[in-house]
Amino acid sequence: MNFADDQYNAASSFAYTMIVVDDEPVDDPVEPEPALEVKTPGRRDVAAAKKVDQKPEAKRSHPLDAKGLIKSALDLGLVCSVVNPTGDEGSVAKSVAKASLRADIVSLDWHMNHGDDGELASEIIQEILRGDEAIGGRLRLIAIYTGNKDQGTILEKIAERLNAAEEISGKVTKTGDVLSNSSGLRIIWREKSMGNEKLANAVSETQLPKELLKAFSELSNGLLSNVALATISSMRDTTHHVLSKFSSELDGPFFHHRARLKNSADSMDYAISVVMSALKSEVDKSKVTSKYTTVDAIKRRLAQMPQHPENFTLRYINKKNEEKEFKLNIEDVMSIMERGFSDWPEADKKAAEERQSDRQASPRPSKDTFANSFSTLFCDTIEAANLSMLQFSFLTNSQSSELSMVHRKAPPKLGLGSVIFSDVEDGYFLCLQATCDTVRGAGLFFFVPLEVVDSDIPDIVVPHGRNGALINFVGLSVPPKCYTKSLSLDFGVINDAIGHIPIYYDEQREIYHVPDANNTDYRWLANLKYKRALRIAQNMSQEISRIGFDEFEPFRKG
Repeated sequence: MNFADDQYNAASSFAYTMIVVDDEPVDDPVEPEPALEVKTPGRRDVAAAKKVDQKPEAKRSHPLDAKGLIKSALDLGLVCSVVNPTGDEGSVAKSVAKASLRADIVSLDWHMNHGDDGELASEIIQEILRGDEAIGGRLRLIAIYTGNKDQGTILEKIAERLNAAEEISGKVTKTGDVLSNSSGLRIIWREKSMGNEKLANAVSETQLPKELLKAFSELSNGLLSNVALATISSMRDTTHHVLSKFSSELDGPFFHHRARLKNSADSMDYAISVVMSALKSEVDKSKVTSKYTTVDAIKRRLAQMPQHPENFTLRYINKKNEEKEFKLNIEDVMSIMERGFSDWPEADKKAAEERQSDRQASPRPSKDTFANSFSTLFCDTIEAANLSMLQFSFLTNSQSSELSMVHRKAPPKLGLGSVIFSDVEDGYFLCLQATCDTVRGAGLFFFVPLEVVDSDIPDIVVPHGRNGALINFVGLSVPPKCYTKSLSLDFGVINDAIGHIPIYYDEQREIYHVPDANNTDYRWLANLKYKRALRIAQNMSQEISRIGFDEFEPFRKG
């Protein structure tokens, strides 16, 4: 078993639905046309041909064995829908795009609508991507399944059309035989075998579902993405079981809970929390972690990396501000990961030292260096490792951010844990307003300033715009005695009908912002997870409430 198997297992547990668009579906298996013997026609042949008045029956150019396809998909647990666009070419693109929001895999014929050279297929792809962007983006596999052998021209034509579409962000590039972008798109080409088993690299309809599942699994290219697929799959598998727990009899206790709250709007979030808690319990029972995060699973992931097995390189900056490298093999990496650097056997440390090509130029790093630079083992540069660390930290501390396109339709709320930025005030600020006071009152909100962290470990990581194609993540820390630098911002009286201070999206500037009562504009960057924001607030309150008194100095402790 290797990591590709883990990818396939996670993907096959996740993928439920598949849409295939083809204008030549047939119920019976496609038979290859018999080879005809070529010979020079004689007089009798010419005479016989002249007697034939009727036109020969039109033959399908690239028929699709719909029955075989659907049966094969069902055997893999995929619900497959075959769509014939004939006669509905004007609206089929929007219909397929709408359905594809709930589909995991989409397959399109290339020559449809009487041989349109991919016009309809390209239009469908464009509509699908428009829909994906409207919901904030997603992983998306689209396959061109056709008898047309000109793979390069087909993919290049699709890329050219998508890159010319202003409403679709993310440049599409061709790498080998795949089109992709930075938003999770993957477009592939597969050739129809049309019943000819001897056709090299062609795929039959009965083989197509498994072939596309394999391609879908390649969208999940990491251990954590496997965990994400398997976790979501587990949640979907248990959906109806969880639904059965929430009967109508529970409405009464929920209404009772709402009636006892001073701010009844809090009950809306509580309802979701109860459901999510039930889903979490079911996911725990599915043993996702025992399948995808074990020692063996980690080894399989490491074995897939280009550094495997001898070239895992720890990169670090020494006291002289020089970049140094120290190479490890996969056994060293696993040993440190499982035991920690402190318990890494001395014999293994010495063996690693002896393997260095230049031991003076690459001295063994200190324990602190290992602790701070371990992620460089899996990246090509220190900068790439630092970016991945910031990105991971952001995922763990924020519940929403300016990266989400969903907020354009459902704007976020200003409250406990909101991080905002001001050019006027020249800095970042964290809202520590009590949750109950963010939904009523005069609109005065309590903020503390945040400091930008370059080299130290940040308390908070938030996105702040882009640097080219890369997201610009900013590390921030709460300064000591931040309460002495705190400020109150007035955002106006909270409208009871809304129940919060809304954050707006500016399409021209492409930012989320919230103006205060003095019309000073603040850019909203993220809302921290509730517990993370609450911990910062509690730490500040402990700092304020410290007890100071005189005592006998020689016996003072701490």
